[in-house]
Amino acid sequence: MSEVRVVIPKELDRTLEALMKAGFAGNKAELVRAALVSFLSTLPTQLPKGYDLETAFSPDGRIFQLEYAREATRRGRTILGICCREGIVLAKEVEKNPLLVIPNPFMKIFKIHEQIGLAYSGIITDGYTVVKEAEKIVEEMKQKGHVEIAELVKELTLFIHSFGQRKDCRPLGVAIILGGLDRKGKPRLFLLSSGGFTLEYKACTVGLSEEKVRKIIEEGYNPDMSLKEALFLAAKALLTEEKEPRELLMATIDTNTKTFRELTENEKREIINKINL
Repeated sequence: MSEVRVVIPKELDRTLEALMKAGFAGNKAELVRAALVSFLSTLPTQLPKGYDLETAFSPDGRIFQLEYAREATRRGRTILGICCREGIVLAKEVEKNPLLVIPNPFMKIFKIHEQIGLAYSGIITDGYTVVKEAEKIVEEMKQKGHVEIAELVKELTLFIHSFGQRKDCRPLGVAIILGGLDRKGKPRLFLLSSGGFTLEYKACTVGLSEEKVRKIIEEGYNPDMSLKEALFLAAKALLTEEKEPRELLMATIDTNTKTFRELTENEKREIINKINL
């Protein structure tokens, strides 16, 4: 145990001496230690350890900042993506709020390009930071003459990863599902983690209910399924629990039309009605 030496005022020293004589402790050091423990327990948040203050390895080889960021994505609204022969389905569950007059502009599935969509889970402002960066990258690609989803994923991965390398900021607490068509018209789906780690999937999910949602997707997924079947599977997976009123945000990127399109309320209601039959 580390030893700490301090100089205390005479008044406090006399108080400690009196408490020690009264039998509260065997020595003054025990009294000071007890007082410090009591004080720290009253603080509203837990004080960070030395290696929590910046992105650095802890003594057992872990990076707590990245673990905190991943935990933020697990507590976010559940998102999912499904890649099928006819295109891509992106979906997100959000809390239904009948009192809300104007829809939250941050709570949506974003159209990054005519053939690329993005959904995020985690800290809203962090997610929007990635959205704006994705839009910036796409604009730069357009000026060069083409937009390639794999190149966009590479650039976004480096952007997200950079936040975990700098001491003047924290890692982004957000996970991204990016789906779209490549230049050959092939549907592709990627999951970008908060630590800057990226994998390509046939179907994936992140968020509060990801374990239950993943199980339903694994049981129902078929790479040859149609876009309608993929939409039905996505809605079924996200509506596994009915703890609170929720609604779905859903969008598709179709290989035939080669366009990103959000589903209308009537289309989503029709899908949900079929699930409830």
